[in-house]
Amino acid sequence: MSIAAYEERMEDKRVTVKWTYQQAKARQLKASPVISNGVVWSKADGDDIDRYMKPDRFYHHSEQRYQFLNLKLSQKIDADTLNELLEDRGILEGLGKAFARASKKEDVNEIYLISHAMLETGKGTSELAQGVTLNKEGQRDKKGRRYYNFFGIGAYDQNPVMDGARFAQKQGWDSPEKAVRGGAAFIHREYLSRDSQYTLYSMRFNPADPGRHQYATDVMWATHNARQMAQYYKQLGLEGKFFTRHYYQK
Repeated sequence: MSIAAYEERMEDKRVTVKWTYQQAKARQLKASPVISNGVVWSKADGDDIDRYMKPDRFYHHSEQRYQFLNLKLSQKIDADTLNELLEDRGILEGLGKAFARASKKEDVNEIYLISHAMLETGKGTSELAQGVTLNKEGQRDKKGRRYYNFFGIGAYDQNPVMDGARFAQKQGWDSPEKAVRGGAAFIHREYLSRDSQYTLYSMRFNPADPGRHQYATDVMWATHNARQMAQYYKQLGLEGKFFTRHYYQK
C-alpha cells in the first residue's frame, strides 16, 4: 500500500456513539471510578467525571488532543532517539531498543508505550517496575525469580503490587525486555485491536460501551497520558497524525 493510500485509510475520524453524555456519565459512576489529589485516592463524583470525560474542550487542545490519537500505528522511531526519553528514568533507562521492537512488532505507537510506562511506574521507580521476586507459588521469596510489570496490567486497586507481579509471573515477564514486549502485545490484543478502543480516551471511557472494559479506574488517566505524550512529541520535534474523536448523542 502506498503512503498516500495508507494515510487516506488512516485519516481523522469522527465517530458518534449510541449513548447520550448523561447516559454515559451514569454508567461511569456505577463503575467505581477513582481520583487522586496526589496523596490519596478517593471515589470520583459526578463533577470529576464531567471534568475529565466531557470531550468537547479536549478535541483541539494543544496537549489534550492526544487523547484522541490513533495509537495502533508505530512511528518507526529508532532506539537511540527513544533512549533520549528514557534517560534517568530508573529501570526504564536504556530500554529504547525494547520499546522500538515492541512498537514495530505489535504496531503500537511507541511514544504512547513510553508515556504509559512512565505513568504506571512513577518514571521507572515503582516497586512493581523494579521487579518483585516470587517463588513458584506466587509468594514473595528472595530466592525466587524477579518479575516486571511496566503497564500496571492486572494490578488491581486492592493489592496492585502483588496482583501485578503475579500477572507478570503468569506471563513469564522475568526481564525488563519481556515486560515491554509482553505489555505491548497485551495492550494491542485487549484494546487497540478493537474497533472502538484504540485511543487514550476510548481506552479509559469506552464511549461505545461506557463503564465496561476500561483500562483504568482513574478518571485522570487519559488526561495524564495525553499531557505526557504531547511533551514527548514536542521534545522529539514531531506531530501526532490521525485522530479519532468520539461524540455522544445530543
